[in-house]
Amino acid sequence: MQILATQTSIVLEEVTKARGTAPWYQFDMPLRWEDTEKMVKRAEDAGSPALVMTVDGFGGRNAETSERLARTDTQNCLVCHVSNSNGRLLPPPGSWPMTEGIEDYGRNTQRPTWQQVDRLKKLTKMKLVLKGIETREDARLCKEHGVDGIVVSNHGGRATEDLRPTIESLPEVIDGAGGQVKIMVDGGFRRGTDVYKALALGASAVGIGRPYIYGLTAFGQEGVERVLDILRSELLMTMRQCGTPTLSQIKRASIAISPSRS
Repeated sequence: MQILATQTSIVLEEVTKARGTAPWYQFDMPLRWEDTEKMVKRAEDAGSPALVMTVDGFGGRNAETSERLARTDTQNCLVCHVSNSNGRLLPPPGSWPMTEGIEDYGRNTQRPTWQQVDRLKKLTKMKLVLKGIETREDARLCKEHGVDGIVVSNHGGRATEDLRPTIESLPEVIDGAGGQVKIMVDGGFRRGTDVYKALALGASAVGIGRPYIYGLTAFGQEGVERVLDILRSELLMTMRQCGTPTLSQIKRASIAISPSRS
């Protein structure tokens, strides 16, 4: 399964044609509601079954790690990018095909409220998923506002550099959702054993970001396929070793949790 970001270099319709089925569509809400309606309708018309709205990172961030690494980068990023008020480097307006006709998208995006979540639910027939939930309290609000799914995510540690991995946030989000919202998780998943742990804690699915980029950079499509093969084979091996040869058999009791992390 694929979640295609608004910032993709290939438009949603072309990706859908190549895959034979539409991916989920992830977007950051633009400033104007009419632009939101336009983007949501485009995804719905393309057949996307789910709308994944990013809800974290809008308050800015203190990207210390990124700043340290920038000192060793000899390239001038401003040749191709511009800075916004948070100090982030962004592609110039209009460089993302999916944002054509959306005024100043990328520099200024809406800071979503729960009232806007309600409006989105009424606007579309697609399933609504919120990406970036990390706490029990927000999971409860997702349940109250009829959200269909949650992605427990901190953008690979970029949104909040508090050194708390998402797999530690996962149990409390699941608890807050009370079994009424599907929970997915991403961030730091590199091995099949990592996937197994998340499934045992109650996640419905695990997302990967950097691993497939590593494979793509090194070997193109074959590299991406190999990354997925490795993860799948490691997961199957772990399932067998743990006496849970089917996904439905993986339970919380399948893993041991340190008292300091429970």
